[in-house]
Amino acid sequence: MFWRRSYILYLLLSLFLAGGILSACGGEQAPATIVVTEVVEVAGETLVITRLIEPTVTPSPTPLVAPPVIKPVTLDISFERDKAPDIDPQKVSDSDGIDLVENLFVGLTRFNNRTNLVDPWLAWDWEVANNGRIWTFRLRDDVFWVRPSEIEENGIRQAEAVRPVVAGDIVYAIQRACNRATDTPDAFILFIIKGCEDVYKLPEATPADLDRIGALALDDTTLQITLNKPASYFLTITTMPLMRPVPPELLDEFGDDWLTAEEFMTSGPYLPLDSSLQSLHANSLWPFPHPEEGNVDVVNIRYLNEPKDALQLWEARSLDLIDATDLDRTQFNERTAAHEKVVTNQTLFYIGFNFDSGVFREVEVRRALSAAINREALAEELFGIEAAAMRHLSPPGVVGAPPIEQVGVVYSPDYARLQMAESGFGSCRLMPEVTLLVSTSDLSLLQAELIRKMWIDELGCTEEQFIIEQAQFGTLLANTRPDAGAARPDAWELGWSSYYPDANNWLGDLLHCEESENRQNRPCSEVDALIRRAGQTLDLRERLDLYREIENMFFGEAGIVPVIPLYIRGGTVLQQIWLEYIPALFGGEQYDTYRIDFERKELEQSR
Repeated sequence: MFWRRSYILYLLLSLFLAGGILSACGGEQAPATIVVTEVVEVAGETLVITRLIEPTVTPSPTPLVAPPVIKPVTLDISFERDKAPDIDPQKVSDSDGIDLVENLFVGLTRFNNRTNLVDPWLAWDWEVANNGRIWTFRLRDDVFWVRPSEIEENGIRQAEAVRPVVAGDIVYAIQRACNRATDTPDAFILFIIKGCEDVYKLPEATPADLDRIGALALDDTTLQITLNKPASYFLTITTMPLMRPVPPELLDEFGDDWLTAEEFMTSGPYLPLDSSLQSLHANSLWPFPHPEEGNVDVVNIRYLNEPKDALQLWEARSLDLIDATDLDRTQFNERTAAHEKVVTNQTLFYIGFNFDSGVFREVEVRRALSAAINREALAEELFGIEAAAMRHLSPPGVVGAPPIEQVGVVYSPDYARLQMAESGFGSCRLMPEVTLLVSTSDLSLLQAELIRKMWIDELGCTEEQFIIEQAQFGTLLANTRPDAGAARPDAWELGWSSYYPDANNWLGDLLHCEESENRQNRPCSEVDALIRRAGQTLDLRERLDLYREIENMFFGEAGIVPVIPLYIRGGTVLQQIWLEYIPALFGGEQYDTYRIDFERKELEQSR
């Protein structure tokens, strides 16, 4: 059928009976129903059609909700100094500067404070050839030299990439450290690299001289280092600041002022906003995710002149962590005292023996005197909580060190008396007089007197048998050299600190009969062959087992006891309850491994 339609629309807007009545509850008015009347012409016939149209309810617009504000997780710390420290990787020497270098400059590898092992970092892989002398490192291509941009996201300044960190930057750093003109602290650590020591001895090194050092960039992502001898412990050295890459273009243009130039750039997990180094922001181009335990986005650093200023800020909950070593503990309130933690360092104090002495060439006497010392009581008497007793040599935080409570003979008067009875003297009272040389400090004298009393009490010795002499430190060092002749005492007090965090630096560099100074003048034996083997083997498990065996051969019940380990020193920190971290016992603090419970921090700060 053909339809022809014309419309005359009358829109009668009225309330339908049911719809016009207000709710008996007196509440809302129901929506009105629309009545539509249409006059329609269909095939010449006019029809009137009325329809009821239920209205479409238009929902009220949803109010716009602002996105949540994401706050950066902040770590608030302090340094006891007027201004920022030097952070030149090849020149840094103080602990604050080393902390910053650790976080601002990437290294070939990184020391893992949780496992006490070496992890890949800029170098994702490496191989060793030529019987352990040639190390080839394969580098990542996604680590950049960066500087802060003008863009900020969620309170974090974004990084601007300048260029990738390349193998040539590390070659430049090694050459710089081996150049005497740079004045790199402990540059001798790199003398293991071929040509480094020869260059260091030159009054002025030329570019040709520097190129003879055994560090070569095969391409941008391949670095080759040639050593003078096989050394598995070299991997530990690659974690250190003096091997961190630096940008050659800035040093060539600005010299020692490169750190204050506008073009200054860094390469680590954080970048500074400016040369004041008061605020470090997470490097937004950093290719590594936060370590599993870390979540810090921003590090705020306050430079304070007095320890008491840091304490006041800590007690006001404005600082997360402070050094409490120099604070007066008697003034701590109950909350403060409960948050004090001990952090040991890697300086060990010991008594050394002269193996040419008529007394101490007898191993039973050395064992007896060692076992008769109550190291825990000695450390507490001298330093309170700021020292930890040691019964073997390698301290915590060193690759290959046994746990502090394992390996070595503990304080054991019965064992000490048995060993003395088995010696050629049979009794301590039958020993001739011996000289114990210590430094001129009052603390050294007190320590010597405390140890002598323990020998008297536990072994029946007499005070007259142990003659304590004091000397200036330089004289003490000179008179204990193996070639000092008649000036050499029978025993002496000295200390040793890590130059690099590896057991070879302790068992090898301090005690080996040929590869150390061997102040004891100890004759070579089977243990020295094991030390050399441990320093060359590349199998980590074998290496760790060897160092444990060596510690036992020196300090176990049947040990040689070339020295008597006494204790390691330490300090204390005040740590807020919302902070979790593993302190660095060697090298710099790793802020990207710190974890802040930020909600709890804000809650505690609001109280």
